[in-house]
Order: sequence, then structure tokens, then C-alpha cells
Amino acid sequence: MGYKKTYLYEEIYEHLKHLIEKDILNENDIMPSKRKLAEQFKVSPLTVEKAYVQLMDEGYVYSIEKKGYFVGKKVVLFKPNKDVKDYRFQEKERESYRYDFSTSHVDTEFFPNQVWAKLAREVLSEQHHQMLNDVDPMGLYDLRVEIAKHLDIYRGIEIDPKQILIGSSSTQLLSVVIELLGRKQIYGIEDPAYPKIYHILNTLDIEVDMIGIDQNGLIVDELKKSKINVIHVVPSHQFPLGVTMSIQRKKELLNWVYEKKERYIIEDDYDSEFKYQGKPIEAIKGLDTLDKVIYMNTFSKSLAPSFRVAYVVLPKRLLKSFDQISNYHRCTVPNFEQYILYKFMNTGSFTRHLHRMMKVYKQKLDIILSMMKNEPRMSINGYESGLHFILSFRSYKSENEFIQILKSNSIKVSGVKAYINIHENLSEDIHLVVGYAGISLGDLEQGFKTLLDICNQYVKL
Repeated sequence: MGYKKTYLYEEIYEHLKHLIEKDILNENDIMPSKRKLAEQFKVSPLTVEKAYVQLMDEGYVYSIEKKGYFVGKKVVLFKPNKDVKDYRFQEKERESYRYDFSTSHVDTEFFPNQVWAKLAREVLSEQHHQMLNDVDPMGLYDLRVEIAKHLDIYRGIEIDPKQILIGSSSTQLLSVVIELLGRKQIYGIEDPAYPKIYHILNTLDIEVDMIGIDQNGLIVDELKKSKINVIHVVPSHQFPLGVTMSIQRKKELLNWVYEKKERYIIEDDYDSEFKYQGKPIEAIKGLDTLDKVIYMNTFSKSLAPSFRVAYVVLPKRLLKSFDQISNYHRCTVPNFEQYILYKFMNTGSFTRHLHRMMKVYKQKLDIILSMMKNEPRMSINGYESGLHFILSFRSYKSENEFIQILKSNSIKVSGVKAYINIHENLSEDIHLVVGYAGISLGDLEQGFKTLLDICNQYVKL
């Protein structure tokens, strides 16, 4: 049996293609530098250059002089039948869980499909000419106006709609922000955190430091001891721990960012729309008096993950920098979707949908909290807002072993230790990240009971 010889540049080519095809890098994201890849693979820059030439030939990337390489329009390649079968098997496996407590879903049963379809027909009828034209690189202005109104009313953030940049995901917009701030900055993220954030920064040859979290949120004293200039935080409902940053920490963080011109806060307001008691949690951006907070959010939780629409509020001082790159930056959200979402917000349908889903998720949470009253050996934290919480208990099993036990019982859930945790600031107890948005009301009680029953079998007395 013969073997095909593999050249070094092909290994680099396959590595980069994997990052693109798996959506680790999105359209128009900056690609890793040649120097970074040369060091990583222990090859010459010429070998890396050859890999990039191959990627350019196939349409995966494009280059801009003195800027580097960027992800191009996604290319769908032919896959052999074997791959197709494997894909179908994976799809079947992903859907085979009896109870899905992952954090990647929302309850789609209550989505206003008829309203959305009506608005889509209106857009096709009334805006068919506009949809064929190029949209502003920052996104549809009318939609940005509606987002600005929403932020003012519900998040206490007063901004000019011209500061809003629309994109297909928070990670795609993060790449744009990095381009504006520069790769030479030292970036910081929370620990633990969403792994994709760390991976994107690391892949882009950016120095990253981790800052720990306690019950009040990011430990600002730890941040002050670091060399970080740009800190990424999820203050309203931290992922995965569900911690809410205290007002004292928010003010300390703002005092830190005001000390130096080059410092910025990137505030990811992940699933902040859902607060079950009292007023919505105040955003750091709403407290910002010097325009040093870069605010990000997405519609993936308020609508559905399939709606690839996110946005970032840029400080005014960065708008000029964006103008300089706007010639090669294109809005990654189709006009059609932007026009529908604009109408959805403008007619009040978005607000009505949020209120309806708030009631649905509050009903689910009440069921869970009622069941937890009979579980003295377990604790639940981070449930006051958002769509997930942390279920903790002591066990003689490791967290990974227990996750596999749940999987064998057709229950899908993740553990905190599956996320970045360099600081090891958690105990050795099991901490389950339980999402309840996607599971139906009809399945919730039995599903959560099954989860608790299995937990009780492995609780350490």
C-alpha cells in the first residue's frame, strides 16, 4: 500500500482551512501572521507563504497590502460519500439526547413565525430595489436606529446610531475591534471564559492574559497588577459561571480604564435581556462617561441562534479608524435579514416577543427552583438572570467522568472545567453549566428530575 507524501506547507494549509471551515475564523477575519505560523510549525516564512498562496487560489483567503491575509467568502468543497455519512451520523447523535440542557439553544416554540413571515413579504414587496444595492459597511442605518432606541430604553445606554456596527456574530465583530485597536495591545479575558474568545486572540498572534473571577465578578485588583490594556468582560451574566459583576467592581473597572488613553473595556452583554427580578442589570457602558467601553451584543438569545445578527457600539474616537478600513470591510449580514429585523423592532414585535419569552423562561426557572428546595446536598447559583445556571455538588467522580455518565443516560450538559480555567479558581466539586432555554416546558420537569436523580447517586456525603 502506497502513501501520499505530505509537504510542510500542506499541513499549514490544512490547519488554516480547518479554522475557516469550522467557523473558528469567520468571513473578513484577520488570519494568523506568517511569523506566528512559522514559529508554531517550525518552518520558514516562505513555507507559510506557499500555504497562503494555495488558500488564495482556492478562494479561502484574500490579501491586502501591508495589512495581511483575511478570510474570504466561504467555499463549499465536494465531500466524498463517506464524509457525508459521517456527517449524518453526527447529526443523528447530536439530536439523540432525550434531555438537552446545553446552553446553545432557545425555546423556538413561541417564536412569532407568522409575524416574521408577514414582515418578510413586506420587505420583498417594498424594499426589493434596496436589497439589491450595497448596504452601508456598518449596516442598515434604520436598523441601527432601532437598536440605539432599544439600548436607551432597556440598557440605559445613550449613543448615536452611527456608532453601531452590525455583523454576523460577536466573534466576527471582535476581529474587527482587534483590527481597530491593534494586535500589539495586551488583551485580557475572564477566567473561566468562552474558549472561542481565547482561541481567536491566540490565533491572531495576540498576547492574552487571564483574570480571575469571584462572587462579585472580575477581580479588578488582579487586573491592575497585569500589563493588560484591553479587557473583555461579560458582566451581566458571566459565561459560564453566571456571576453578575457588582456595581463597585464596575466603577473600579471604569477607573482602571480611565487611567490610560490606550485602555479599553470590551463589554459582551451576553443574554442580558432576561432578568427575572427587579430592574435590568446596569451595563458598564451605561456608566461610561468618557466613551471607553466597546459594547457588544447579539440576537442569538433574544431571537434564535440561527439569526446571525450581532452588533458592537464603537467609541466615537474609533469611527475614523473604521472609515479607513471600510473600503475592504463589508457588512456580513444580508440586506434582507436586516430589513426584516428593522421592521420587527420598529413595529414593537421584538419588545412583545421579549416580554413573552421572559414569562416562558421565568416559568421554567420557577419549576427548577421549586425542585431544588428538596435537594440540600446541591447548590444552584447564577440563576437570577440569563438562560443558564450552575448546579454544584461534591462527588467522588471527576467532572468529566460525571458528564460521560449523564451522556450515557441521554442527558446533554456541560461542566465548568470544560472551559478555560488557567487560574484553577474553582474547587474540585462538580459544577454543571445547565441551560434550560431550549428544553420544552413539557419535558423540563421530568428531564430535570432525571438529572437530579443521577446527581444524587454520585453525591459525596
